[in-house]
Amino acid sequence: METDSISTPSGFRVLKDGVTQRSGTSTARQNRKRLLLLTHYYPAHRGGIEIVAGQLASRLAANSEVLWLAADCDPPPDIPGVVCRPQHAWNGLETKGLPWPIWSLQGWRNLKRAVAECDILHVHDFIYPANLAAILLARHFEKPVVITQHIGDIEYRSLLLRTILKTVNRTLGRLLLGKASQVIFISPRVKNAFESFARFSRRPLYWPNGVDTRTFRPVDPVARTALRDTHGLSANKPVLLFVGRFVERKGLHFIQQMAQARPEWQWCFAGWGPIDPAAWNLPNVHIWKGLQGDSLAALYRLADLLILPSHGEGFPLVVQEALACGTPAVVSEETAAGGPTIPGCIIPVPFSPLHPDSAPWLAAIENCLNNENREDCRHECAEKADSLWNWMQLANSYGELFEQLLSTKPCSIDPKNGS
Repeated sequence: METDSISTPSGFRVLKDGVTQRSGTSTARQNRKRLLLLTHYYPAHRGGIEIVAGQLASRLAANSEVLWLAADCDPPPDIPGVVCRPQHAWNGLETKGLPWPIWSLQGWRNLKRAVAECDILHVHDFIYPANLAAILLARHFEKPVVITQHIGDIEYRSLLLRTILKTVNRTLGRLLLGKASQVIFISPRVKNAFESFARFSRRPLYWPNGVDTRTFRPVDPVARTALRDTHGLSANKPVLLFVGRFVERKGLHFIQQMAQARPEWQWCFAGWGPIDPAAWNLPNVHIWKGLQGDSLAALYRLADLLILPSHGEGFPLVVQEALACGTPAVVSEETAAGGPTIPGCIIPVPFSPLHPDSAPWLAAIENCLNNENREDCRHECAEKADSLWNWMQLANSYGELFEQLLSTKPCSIDPKNGS
């Protein structure tokens, strides 16, 4: 029997009997839950939050109708079972280090429709303009809201930026996280920080992100030497790798100081952003842009260490990816506190963006480079990553949580990968 329906700009389909169904699906699937996913960018922007959202969406689509809205700053991913609707946005603030795209008026209209038609809303970080609006709209339409919170306070060098972010977290953040149906933190450090001033409707959860160990996997020393050769790097000089946005809070200027202090080391950068390492004019600095997946994994594999003096983050995905490739990570104590304690694999070093001191960092790096058991350590890093960070287990936990929030059952999720 033919069913009358109309397609809506939001990406769902409204059937003649009033049931909302995503465009392109059969009536036999109309009872699947309609999940609306909100991020500031799509994974092509190469940020950890967007990549995490894509990995979860690809797995949740097996049992849900997933509609993903984000700014149109990058092409959307082609994920089976996931409908992406890029929204026109102004992204001028990112050049100032603030990745806050602001949607057009039509985007806000599309957002309102999408929230009204979904069964449940999943937002990655509350702080972005469209995410803020979506949470408020979901409250208006009485839809369950799950917020995955990745970051907390950021110790910008600018007192104004530090003050603004802390104020936003303690006002809007406190209000919106407190009203969410469930808040999930990817870092215990960020979770503890918000718990110090926010009250939640349900006990907040700590669920670490997963890592794609099919793509990010280790290689033997012979293959590592070959990778260095193909990337124009010396096999006899240490390779130190940074992966991420070229912005202040990632510690780019601090790494510049260390690269100047150790010209005999090869400093590799994979990413993009307003800070340009090429402008340092250092012969020991090598830069790659636009890498992802296998091409990015190759850089992790050839490196001796990942270097990340970042602040104001949860637990960056790049640390997990590096370990999965067998590459230990030297990170700030603040960043290390966001993940598990793995001696020899995650090496925490004190770091203050206001009073940076490269001496302890250079000493820690030299200690790792001089470790006689480096290959054993690389094997341990890969094994730990494979056992700790499983995407499918995490996606199953989210799926169970969504089902519980849509039913009358009390939430009792306590997965093996977090509590």
